[in-house]
Amino acid sequence: MEKTISLYELSNDLLELMDIEDCEINEEVKTQIIEQIETMIEAKSENIIAVIKNYEATVNAIKEEEKRLATNRKVIENKVSRLKEYTKECLEKTGKKKVETKLGNISLRKKPVSVIIEDESLVPELYKTVKEVVTVDKNTIKDFLKKGMEVEGCRLSEEGYSLTIK
Repeated sequence: MEKTISLYELSNDLLELMDIEDCEINEEVKTQIIEQIETMIEAKSENIIAVIKNYEATVNAIKEEEKRLATNRKVIENKVSRLKEYTKECLEKTGKKKVETKLGNISLRKKPVSVIIEDESLVPELYKTVKEVVTVDKNTIKDFLKKGMEVEGCRLSEEGYSLTIK
């Protein structure tokens, strides 16, 4: 089986070829080799785009299936909840606290005491907790830094590239 050359190897070969001094290789031969490598890089890139688009389509299909399954799960959870509530109401109506069957037992038990807050503004401060959330506004900081102002502990980054496939 023939080993294919990777995009990484092609990129390195192209860089090495461009660094070769003119006296080491004929300029016409060098140009032809560069064109061949660039053609191979384009072909590899096209294949990579096809693979990425295929993966993205698979991811989208999985996401859609997850949504469909989540919707179905919610429908069944609601049915279970309504069936439990229906059974509870029927047992309460008949005064039964427990029913034993071959598949399992159903029983009613008293709920623990719970607190219902009717008007939060009337609750004394002693019983309130203040939660503080601190967030950094990166957009405002970026605007200040772009204008040449300094913001302690921050800097602009223009490092790297992002890949766009259309």
